[in-house]
Amino acid sequence: MRKITLLGIFIPILSFAQIDNKIEGLTLDMPCELEYTRNLGNQNNYACVVQDNNDRIKQYSVTVQNLFEDMNGLDQETLKAYKDQFLKTAKENATSNGEKTESIVLPNGQKALKIESYLTYSGHKFLNTSIVFLYKQKSFIVNLTTNDLEKSNNLTNRIKIK
Repeated sequence: MRKITLLGIFIPILSFAQIDNKIEGLTLDMPCELEYTRNLGNQNNYACVVQDNNDRIKQYSVTVQNLFEDMNGLDQETLKAYKDQFLKTAKENATSNGEKTESIVLPNGQKALKIESYLTYSGHKFLNTSIVFLYKQKSFIVNLTTNDLEKSNNLTNRIKIK
């Protein structure tokens, strides 16, 4: 009986365990293991999906694009201008698509852009939250797509940059 009680205590804890995913120099704290899904040219994609007992779905994904050729050889001033223009262009694109944007700062002080939009798929409504930023000559887009429209998910705190 004691084993059953202990099992009943640990299974819920284990089902909500967080995994530190190391993706191209970045650590992402997610409730599932991000798996490499595909490469499109100079862009790598990683994803995982979690579904709870109430049919709430959370799909985490990361898109990483190598910008080494674009950023190589830039001095500090030009690099800052490049980064600022990158985020400005991402904001303009999102705004023109009717998406909500917010300039944010990641826990390590890194500038980023948060984009929120609603998607409808097969009659179901989903909230997509994206965090866009540059790090180590790469652009990162960290996404969370969920049908749990009531609960706020702080995607920003899941990004760990050292």
